[in-house]
Amino acid sequence: MNPLITKFFVLLILFFHKYYVSSTLIDYSNDSQTHQVSLKIFHDDLEKDLGYKTNELDYSDYVNTNTIIKNYLKNNFKIYSKEGKLKLDYLGFERKNDLLIYYIEIYNPNNLKNFVVENKILFNSFKNQKNIILYRKSNYKKSFIHTYDNFQSVLSIP
Repeated sequence: MNPLITKFFVLLILFFHKYYVSSTLIDYSNDSQTHQVSLKIFHDDLEKDLGYKTNELDYSDYVNTNTIIKNYLKNNFKIYSKEGKLKLDYLGFERKNDLLIYYIEIYNPNNLKNFVVENKILFNSFKNQKNIILYRKSNYKKSFIHTYDNFQSVLSIP
């Protein structure tokens, strides 16, 4: 088949097929000795999963919206260790264009090395949702892709 025609069909498919993706970055901070998490989610997809219509969630009412998103994340995004207790501090969110970025800080007082990351964000609304997780600590990097059927990963930090 002509390469130009092939490229046209690929672009046509990409144009009409919506992808559902969120990204999560977990960075270890040597300064604060905490893990700093930033979740990036398209706000319209999150609103749908929360049961709202697009742009129905009032972002200008920061306190109320933060509570709604925080409760959603507590049910759909978890980081825990079977070795001991972690403290998650839900810091808040910011909206940048189409993205909602939520920040969480994780305190690990016992310096635990094994974590379970569970990410079920948007799976209620989008069965083909992909949640990308990237972990960074110094030169160590690890990434995962969570799907509807595989939403849990074990992170072992050297």
